[in-house]
Amino acid sequence: MPREHMAAKKAAPEAPGAMASAPLSEGNDKKTIDTRFGTIEFDLDQALNFPKAIPGFTGYHTFGLAMVPSETQSSFMLLQALEPTDLSFIVLPYDPGAALIEPKDIETAQQHLGIGAGDCAIMLIATFRRIGDSFETSVNMRAPIFIDTANRLAWQHILPNDRYDVRHTL
Repeated sequence: MPREHMAAKKAAPEAPGAMASAPLSEGNDKKTIDTRFGTIEFDLDQALNFPKAIPGFTGYHTFGLAMVPSETQSSFMLLQALEPTDLSFIVLPYDPGAALIEPKDIETAQQHLGIGAGDCAIMLIATFRRIGDSFETSVNMRAPIFIDTANRLAWQHILPNDRYDVRHTL
C-alpha cells in the first residue's frame, strides 16, 4: 500500500465514501453533509477536533476526513467542517519517504504539539489553479496539518523553517 494511502487510512480509518442523504437524528453518531463532491456521511466518532482553529477560520473546530470521490485512484481527501458545514479543504496525506520536510522539523512540531511519533499523521492543504487549459496543483508545505490519531486532535502548524513553500507545485 503506498505511503499516502497508509497515512490517509491512519488519519481516517473509517474514511467514508459517497452515501445516500439521510437526516441526522438524535443519538446518531453519523452526520450526512452535502459537500462539493456530493453527499458524504461522516462518522462523528472519527471526527478531528482542532483545539485552535485553522488560522483565518475561527469558529470551525470539528472536521471529518473523507476520500475524495474519483473515477481514478487518488490520494486526495476532503477535510470537511462538521459544524458549521460551509467550509472544506482538499488535503493530501504527506509521504515522509518523499523527504520534502526535514525529519527534524517534523519531530520538533510533534514535540511542540505533544504528538507521539507513532500517533502522527500529516496532511497538506492542496490548491488547484487553472492555468490556460490545464490545472496546477500545489500544496502548503509551510503550514501542514498535524493529526494526533490517538486523540483525534489536529493543528495547522506553521513550520519555522522558511525553506518550505506555501505553494509547492506537485
